[in-house]
Amino acid sequence: MADIASAAGVSRTTVSFVLNDRPDSRIPQATRAKVLQAAKDLDYRPQGTARLAQARSRGALGVVTDILTGPQASSMIRGMQDAALREGMPLLLIPTTGRAEDDRRAVASLLEHRVGAVLQARASGGQVAVPAEARDIPTILVNCQSSDGGGPSVRPDEERIARLEADALLTGEHRDIGVIEISGADVGNQPRRDGYRVSFTRAGIDWDGVATAVGYGTIQGGYRAAGQLLDANPWTTALLCGNNRMAIGAYDAVRERGLRVRDDVAIIGIDDEDLAPAQLRPGLTCVVLPFEEMGRVGVERLAAMLRGESVPAQTLLPGRLVRRASI
Repeated sequence: MADIASAAGVSRTTVSFVLNDRPDSRIPQATRAKVLQAAKDLDYRPQGTARLAQARSRGALGVVTDILTGPQASSMIRGMQDAALREGMPLLLIPTTGRAEDDRRAVASLLEHRVGAVLQARASGGQVAVPAEARDIPTILVNCQSSDGGGPSVRPDEERIARLEADALLTGEHRDIGVIEISGADVGNQPRRDGYRVSFTRAGIDWDGVATAVGYGTIQGGYRAAGQLLDANPWTTALLCGNNRMAIGAYDAVRERGLRVRDDVAIIGIDDEDLAPAQLRPGLTCVVLPFEEMGRVGVERLAAMLRGESVPAQTLLPGRLVRRASI
């Protein structure tokens, strides 16, 4: 309010009267307009940090997310909802495109609704810019991490998930394995590579000599990447895929070359986000990502912060191997 008074060239009392719309104040319309414009320019929120703090113990939990539809969304939101019900806190969800400006608007909207804490969730991991507004109240990042390293996060343990996926093939005595990565730039790729390296090295295989290709997370991309690997290395006996969509494409590439999934080329993926893995023939073996658990733990961490407890800077959750007939 002092900043607004300075910007508008009026007293702080005048600012208070205008922002609180005092009916007994005799403030000229021009002055009122000047104060309101200054408040808008400075992005002033009537529900400030102090007033929000008074409501934290009983306020709703706000969720800013780009994941509101699909199996992953339903799993994550179910985990949030179950934990919020146990904590006695309602959830208020605001969708976002994932762009920084849209995130900022979504958080500002939640603060205007007097939420006690904020979860910022993402569909596909990666780094996000935490809006300055969110730093005033407890905030947890779910399936993502802050681009500046600030704020606690709850994420999949990508390195451990990669080891679980690779070990499922390596313990089956596969040695000529092709790897289809989602994208060379994805934030989860380096921890996954580290996990693959550990498993391959443990099995006596030099990771630097392993054939890799990029499938960009799509069925068509997986099809092209698998074809590239199989054509360059006809002796390949297994394909390790960064997600299930690429694994579905790999099925087509294998069959197109007159080979059989499992008997000639084993295939494994990550996600299990829909019914497709079980409906494929043979059924796709994959590592399930912990979407429901991330939602649950995210809310639990926020509830702990609202109680004044400390929480870990990062919580990494393991995946779970679902064995079917593709390996």
